[in-house]
Amino acid sequence: MKGKEITPKRLDILRRQMEREKLDGFLVSSPQNRYYFSGFTGDYGFLLVTETRNILFLDSRFLEQAKEECRGWEVIQFQRFHQDFSSLLSEIRVRFLGFESQKLSFFDFKELERNSPGVHFVPFPHLLEEIRGIKEPGEILKIREAIRIAEESLGEVLKGGLIGNREEEVSLELEWKMRLKGAQKAGFDLVVASGKRSALPHGVASPKAIGKKEFLLFDWGALKDYYHSDITRTFFTGSPSKKQREVYLTVKEAIEETILQITPGRSILEVFQFALSKIKNSPFKDFAFGHGLGHGVGLEVHEWPFIGPRSEGTFQPGMVFTIEPGIYIPGWGGVRIEEMVMVAKNRVEVLTSFPREISVI
Repeated sequence: MKGKEITPKRLDILRRQMEREKLDGFLVSSPQNRYYFSGFTGDYGFLLVTETRNILFLDSRFLEQAKEECRGWEVIQFQRFHQDFSSLLSEIRVRFLGFESQKLSFFDFKELERNSPGVHFVPFPHLLEEIRGIKEPGEILKIREAIRIAEESLGEVLKGGLIGNREEEVSLELEWKMRLKGAQKAGFDLVVASGKRSALPHGVASPKAIGKKEFLLFDWGALKDYYHSDITRTFFTGSPSKKQREVYLTVKEAIEETILQITPGRSILEVFQFALSKIKNSPFKDFAFGHGLGHGVGLEVHEWPFIGPRSEGTFQPGMVFTIEPGIYIPGWGGVRIEEMVMVAKNRVEVLTSFPREISVI
């Protein structure tokens, strides 16, 4: 996405929030939020948004790149970031400055504070992520493409015969296929976990050889045009035992019934509690997932909203997130199924389409 594709609406929303919080400016420091508001893809720099100015504060390495990518932004070069930025705040008379308190390093914060005695730094841990959490149509198209690449790639990997291969070999093959289909790279460290290792919720690929009559869990996704996909499926490498089948069908029923609970305006916490209750009321209640039920997906693979025991708020149109219940039995194995879901105005759409029926490979 080039700067011309960054919609003015994003800055309008931020400025309305700044006005509500009585801020003179907002410092944007994280790579994803820099990109979201300006289109800048460099790996270092800062944005300063005021009531009337959009300033991209950079060192000499990125000046030409920023001028090409960031239409409508003033590009200002700094020599010494903390001192020069503090001078800029004084020049344009910023007294109350919002900042990303969960992203700006403690060192940068203290140095800026020390150099800016007249500025009140106001922390906002999730304000920008909440703006990003409501996806625009163009963003959803990019997410759909990242999903397509991921799903088609795994389909091809599964046709190759996996028993006897090392998990890490399968992971490399899957990433390679996603790259061939246009992904920038894998969206995260891919999980390929077989046998007992499938009980590890984030059991990234290991040297273990995939055996017969085991669970084989894939948690995979692609990064395409800076947007992620994130999907999980669990397969069988032979005819499943009665217990394996029961565990799988319990998780499958939990995710299918939970998705039906999601509606615009519904409490996020209530949906989490519903999903957890489906596992807790099963014979496998002692092995229910201890992680959250899901998370937003976009410029980051884990972003707002987070769906878990401390969730607040309701589902809103434009949200894109995962639903991923699981059962994990230590020393035996585990099952997780993960779908990506979008809330529309009057409905909920499952964006992922990889089959979730019992599958023997």
